Amino acid sequence: MSDLKFKSMAHFEAVARLGGVAKAAQELQVTPSAVSQQLRLLEHQLGVRLFQREKRHLSLTIDGERLYQTTTQAFESIREVRNAIVRQRESFQLSLRVSPSFGEKWLAPRLAEFSKDYPTWNLRVDATPNFSDFETEV
Repeated sequence: MSDLKFKSMAHFEAVARLGGVAKAAQELQVTPSAVSQQLRLLEHQLGVRLFQREKRHLSLTIDGERLYQTTTQAFESIREVRNAIVRQRESFQLSLRVSPSFGEKWLAPRLAEFSKDYPTWNLRVDATPNFSDFETEV
């Protein structure tokens, strides 16, 4: 899909989801005329009308509704992945390898408090009786 078609789909999805060109333009940080132009371009590319236009009101046609159902799911998935990536980047990873007795007697009672105080830290605890070899482990 070319960038132009992707942009048109993004504009279409925003208009359909938000219920209007002005709201979509505000979310997309473009002018309402730029949004309208992308809608016309998409309708021309597809050869169908996607909206019924009635005195400052838009409603989806049958084809528009079909396209909206697919695009909104796709863009929601993209937004979810983007948010997960941002959250991951904003979190910290801490991996600990401890002996089972140390983990049980000293570390475990303190982990809940640590997690409460530092919610952006992802902890991984490996309780093993095997000693670490720092020269061979990555």
